[in-house]
Amino acid sequence: MKLKRNKEEIRERTPDEKTKENKDPPEPISTKRLLISLLIKIAAIALAIFLLFTFVLGIKINYGNNMHPAINDGDLVVSLKLQRPYLNAAVLYRHDGKTRTGRVIGLPENVIELSENGELIVNGAIASEDIYYPTYQAENSTVSYPYTVEEGKAFILNDYREDTNDSRAFGAVDMSDIEGPIILSLRRRGF
Repeated sequence: MKLKRNKEEIRERTPDEKTKENKDPPEPISTKRLLISLLIKIAAIALAIFLLFTFVLGIKINYGNNMHPAINDGDLVVSLKLQRPYLNAAVLYRHDGKTRTGRVIGLPENVIELSENGELIVNGAIASEDIYYPTYQAENSTVSYPYTVEEGKAFILNDYREDTNDSRAFGAVDMSDIEGPIILSLRRRGF
């Protein structure tokens, strides 16, 4: 059987095509250029991570059992800074130079009351909570009840209400001090 040749195979090569074939292969990229390229990529990744954790995500290891059982001692918590806090959201917030965890119980214009038998009352109704802990006033606190949450603030309580180092002790927290709702909690100790 005879093979048919394409017209391309038969045609003569031009002088330009012949010189292209005779050229040396391209030089390999130098180690210096590879190193600079690698450093630029590492710097870009580091910048992206810095921006992510500065403007988008908050991260903290929770120490103590103030949010037990939702968040335990040693859990790693991540918050979304881009989302505004909402009622019943577990949040990261700053107070006295420390980043803390807590739950938003009241937003601006909400009225918070604590009954003598430990009931948390928000806007005249007993707050519905997954796990009930009696909620009492903090000792030596200047916060008086009924407490109306001011504009631009949030009233934050610990889930484990025996720990009164929350808004019962120091009042509502500025919204600007809230790093956002917790979107992820990773158990580091036990289950």
